[in-house]
Amino acid sequence: MKKTLLALACSTMAMSAVGMSKTPSPEPVDETVVYPTPETVVRFIAIGDSGTGEGGQYKVADAMQAVCEQRGCEFAIGLGDNIYESGVDGVNDIQFDTKFEDPYKNIGFPFYMALGNHDNTWIFAGDGADNDKGEIQVEYHYRTDRKSDKWQMPARFYQFSAPLNTTVPLVEFFAMDTNPSASAGDPSNEYNKDDYSELQGKWLKDGFMASKAPWKIAFGHHPYISNGSHGNAGNYDSLVGQGKHFKKMTEENICGNADAMIVGHTHALQWLKEKESCPGTFHIVSGAGAKTKNFVTKNNLNESYWQQDEILGFFYVEIQGDEFRGTAYTVDPVSGEYKASYTRTMNRKK
Repeated sequence: MKKTLLALACSTMAMSAVGMSKTPSPEPVDETVVYPTPETVVRFIAIGDSGTGEGGQYKVADAMQAVCEQRGCEFAIGLGDNIYESGVDGVNDIQFDTKFEDPYKNIGFPFYMALGNHDNTWIFAGDGADNDKGEIQVEYHYRTDRKSDKWQMPARFYQFSAPLNTTVPLVEFFAMDTNPSASAGDPSNEYNKDDYSELQGKWLKDGFMASKAPWKIAFGHHPYISNGSHGNAGNYDSLVGQGKHFKKMTEENICGNADAMIVGHTHALQWLKEKESCPGTFHIVSGAGAKTKNFVTKNNLNESYWQQDEILGFFYVEIQGDEFRGTAYTVDPVSGEYKASYTRTMNRKK
C-alpha cells in the first residue's frame, strides 16, 4: 500500500525534484557553467540528526531562528535521522509534529530533507534495515493537511536548484539516499546494495554533468570521511567493509564532480580537508542538531580545518560568485547560548 501511494504521489512530482528512477536521468551536456547576476547569493542552514523532539532540538531551532533573522536564510538542508529513535509508523504519525513541525514552528523557510539510518529502522533503533519505513517520510511530503509545507522530500533522492524558483541557478543540490548503500543491509531486493548504489551513482554523475550551475553540492546522512565514532566509509564503526558500497559510489561519482559533500551521522561539527582518494571535494559534517557526542579518539583519521565535539550546532552557508563562506554555529547544550565558532571561505575550483 505504501509503495502504491508513493508511486501515485511521485507521478505528480515537480521536474525540479528528480529521484530514484521516477524520471529519466538527465543527459550529459556541455560542462560550461552559467553564472547568475553577481549580486546573487544563496544562504542556507545545514543541520542533521535533529529529530528528538527534546530540549536540544529546541535550543538549536532557537539559535537557527536568531541567526537567520540576523543574516537571512532561504532554506535548510536536513541531513537525516529526522525522527528518532526508530522513524515513523505512518504518514499521520504524531512524531512528524512533535519532532519536526513543533520544534521549527517559528522558522518560515523550507527544509530539504534526506533519510538517515534511524529513519529506516527495522528491529533495533538505527539498524537501517527497513527502507520501506523511510518511504513514509517521502509520503509525508505529499500529505495535504500538514501543519506547514516546510518538509520537502519528494523522493528518496532528488535534486533542486538555488536560489529557489530561479531559471539561472547558482547552486545545484543533490539530496542523496545513503542508507541502502551505507547501512548493514535490507532483506528486500529492492534495496540491494549493488544495484541501488549503481542506480543512485549514475543518477548523481549524470546530474552533475548535466548541471550548468557553478556550484554542485551533494548532501545526505552518512559521511565519506569523519573523525567521529562511526569513522570513514568502508570501515564504519571499526567493521572492515562496512559502508564499502557507499565509499565506492562516492569515489566513482561524487569526488571531483561535487564541490562539497555535506552530511550528518556523527553528532558533532567538522570541516574536513579533501582526501587524496576524493580530490576536488571538501567535506562538512553537521550532525549536532539535537544530540552531542565526543570523537572517542584524538588520533584523528582525517585532516580537518576545524572540528568540535560535545556541542550542539549547525553550519550556516553563504555562496556568492566563486565563494563558499561557511560558519559553524555552536549551541551550548545546557544554556542554549550560541556563537559563531569558526568561519572559512572556499573558492570554487574551475
